[in-house]
Amino acid sequence: MGWIIVIGVLALLIALIFFVPYGVGVRYDGDILEVSVRAWFLKIRILPKKPLTEKQKAKKELKKQKKKEKKAKETSEALEDPKNTSEKVKAKGAPDPEFLFALLKMGIHAIRRFFRSFTVDLFRLHLIVASPDPYDTAVRYAGLCSAAEALPELCGDRIRVLRRDIEIGSDYLAEKPSFSGEIVITLQLFRLVHMAVAFAAEFIVWKIKNRRASSAHEDRKEG
Repeated sequence: MGWIIVIGVLALLIALIFFVPYGVGVRYDGDILEVSVRAWFLKIRILPKKPLTEKQKAKKELKKQKKKEKKAKETSEALEDPKNTSEKVKAKGAPDPEFLFALLKMGIHAIRRFFRSFTVDLFRLHLIVASPDPYDTAVRYAGLCSAAEALPELCGDRIRVLRRDIEIGSDYLAEKPSFSGEIVITLQLFRLVHMAVAFAAEFIVWKIKNRRASSAHEDRKEG
């Protein structure tokens, strides 16, 4: 009975690790930029950083000084070691163009899978268009409104946006534009595993096909 409970707890932990959404959030309001990482309901703020206490500052300076001393010691030892001066760098052959092309193609496929995997939980943009010239304000306002209307169609089904809040206004009395915005992007870990497996499978298939083609070419030469 005990091993069933252990297996159940492990399965629950694996499910939480692989299926809980992880993400990053960026928010800008006025002059404040806030960056945070998220895991389900947890939120850890990275920016702006909290001011360090005097004890933390002293500890940071001590750590930095030790790092400098270690680096200087390693550099002096490397210069004194005759093996480092006598070693020669071996010339590497040029990479195979066919392999580079295949790798580029697989990389493009991986990027497409990535854009289909993550979710934009929130996209908020509040913008007030303004400039010293009222004509420029009107032109920029019209252009941004057109771009905002075309944005969902450009994204299409490639990027999933759960909540979208876009407001664009104009102020003909102000001289400088103002804006605030926020974006929250989440991704589940199992999707990254799926992308890695798909990339590996595509590479293996290409490797097998390339080996078969090389073998057939060798057979034709021998024949």
